[in-house]
Amino acid sequence: MINLAQTIRETKVTPSSLAIFWLAQAGFVFKTANDKVIYVDPYLTDYVQHVLPEYGLGFKRMMASLLEPEEVEADYVISTHSHADHFDGEAMPRIAQNPRVHFIGAPDCLELYRNAGVPEDRFTILHLGETMNLGSCQLTGVYADHGDLAPEALGLWMDFDGITVWQVGDSAYRPDMWEDLFARKVDVLLPPINGAFGNINDVDAARLAADANARVTIPCHFWMFPLHYGNPAGFLEACKQYAPQTTPLLMTQGECFIYHK
Repeated sequence: MINLAQTIRETKVTPSSLAIFWLAQAGFVFKTANDKVIYVDPYLTDYVQHVLPEYGLGFKRMMASLLEPEEVEADYVISTHSHADHFDGEAMPRIAQNPRVHFIGAPDCLELYRNAGVPEDRFTILHLGETMNLGSCQLTGVYADHGDLAPEALGLWMDFDGITVWQVGDSAYRPDMWEDLFARKVDVLLPPINGAFGNINDVDAARLAADANARVTIPCHFWMFPLHYGNPAGFLEACKQYAPQTTPLLMTQGECFIYHK
């Protein structure tokens, strides 16, 4: 099995490039040329099944984790919202054992950080429209529509020294609310495709890639749980019809993609 922690640590990123690793589900790791490492929505345990036992095997983890929480070596760990597959309540206190890590989360993550025992000076709440300077990354909280399931959920707009990444987060397809983002240049788009619990499906993810004129589109949020569905093959076909300008990329768990400016 791949030693993902070692792979991330040893991956060298050249200037004007960005390394992107997929952790499965909605989890990604970004590494910059100056060795800054940012995790977004890492789901590393079987926490969801523990907190939702009423669903039986519906939320059993189907893709094995390639990282133990204690192996996370990051400058920042970001959570787009409070749902357990985005804010892993079992992993967080174990990640926090590494004093290097600073946590950033949507407003609904505030009490979760406190419950996980994360000290107040080691987490920051990101609000809609707010921009934070993370050194090699300008992070902005952008609109996401996760309905009543998580009304404070965010998407993330990340500018890595001119390489732009839009992590859509858990959201319905809302082009009417994203016109300001469409006017920007999107290098890498990361949409969900599970089409369940109010999220974008495979076809709408392709339509979003066209709306945003994304250069590369990497789908996520599929195949982790039996009840989350997702059709990556359908996404590839939809891109041919709706977004021929984008390069669709299906990543395997733990794979590294280097985006070159």
